[in-house]
Amino acid sequence: MTDTLLIRLAEGARGFRDWLLADEQGRAKGPVQRGVPEAGVLAAQHQVRVLVPGSEVLLTRARVPLRNRKRALRAIPYALEEELAADVEQLHFAAGPMQDEGEYPVAVVERARMDAWGELLREHGITAAQWIPETLALEPAGEAWRVLAEADRLLVRSGDYAGFATDCDNLELLLDLFAEREQAPEKLLIHGRPACELAPRGVEVEVVEDPLLPLELLALGCARGPVIDLLQGPYSRREEWGRLLRPWRATAALLLAAVVLGGVATAIDYYRLTQQQQALKAEIEALYRKTFPNARRIVNPRAQMEQKLKALQRRAGRGGGDFMTLLAETAAVVRATRGITVRGASYRDGRIDLDLQADNLQVLDKLKQALTGSGNLRAEIQSASTEADKKVTGRMRIQRAGA
Repeated sequence: MTDTLLIRLAEGARGFRDWLLADEQGRAKGPVQRGVPEAGVLAAQHQVRVLVPGSEVLLTRARVPLRNRKRALRAIPYALEEELAADVEQLHFAAGPMQDEGEYPVAVVERARMDAWGELLREHGITAAQWIPETLALEPAGEAWRVLAEADRLLVRSGDYAGFATDCDNLELLLDLFAEREQAPEKLLIHGRPACELAPRGVEVEVVEDPLLPLELLALGCARGPVIDLLQGPYSRREEWGRLLRPWRATAALLLAAVVLGGVATAIDYYRLTQQQQALKAEIEALYRKTFPNARRIVNPRAQMEQKLKALQRRAGRGGGDFMTLLAETAAVVRATRGITVRGASYRDGRIDLDLQADNLQVLDKLKQALTGSGNLRAEIQSASTEADKKVTGRMRIQRAGA
């Protein structure tokens, strides 16, 4: 039986937090140690799993109706683009197995953070089999939510592939938000001793008398799964593939020849598709001329068609005027709310999506109440997460009431 070296990294790029050796069932085989694993432990042939801070990984879901996993992984960033404040090119996406109705559980983390963790591990000669968000190392609790409390820091496992990290001050507010969406649990199972008394409205709280240390509890949950491995795509274990392929250099040469032939075939397909694209472009231009016979200058038929459609919508009262009115009403309320910073905004189909930074969740909720107070607007908090500096970043959708 192969033992597992479980390493937990600290928040905010502060190095190693703690580590332990566990058996295949996740039971600890020694005491929890702080800091960097000992040299003798690293030199042994252990499977290595790394737990990364849950506060730096967003767990979400993406609806991508593709059963081909490689195609789904390429599509997931763009399926989530509107829900994320950062540019998708700056983020790394790792997906779990496809669920019902074409949904994939997804873990999202900044590429810069992935690179920093990789550099830290390489400095100490550590090659890990998996990188797992520590929120997914808590064992799921069915309909209940399992909470690991380490002073003011709380890890919450809210589903098979769902969870988040927060603090005592914000957990009850988050539960209220989940309750508004009818997603709140009936029970919280608390492991450890939180820094504050937790008494959320309408949720039963059960304190689990558990002698295990936090990392021992995470080792058990990590072994039982399910988890999402962050080592996907550009962060997959290429070094292992390299070692496997060295004895097969002759085979690799034949494979390279096949790739070259495949490239030739691709070039032929590209030429054929280019011809089809040109034919399609000619058909679009012919349709545009038929629809608008008085048009003289045609540069981009598709864009020009969209412009004319927008013009017709404005004449029907569904164009930019409604946008400007909605923006003005929203801006007036945002300016009047202290502790809010607008980091970005987008408009589509009568809705404004705001990327916000707030001093705390109460300020974010106060802004929502102010927007909906007149009865003219409807506001919904799409997401909210607490940063290392205790500020809250969130996404709010605003539209006309009844829309």
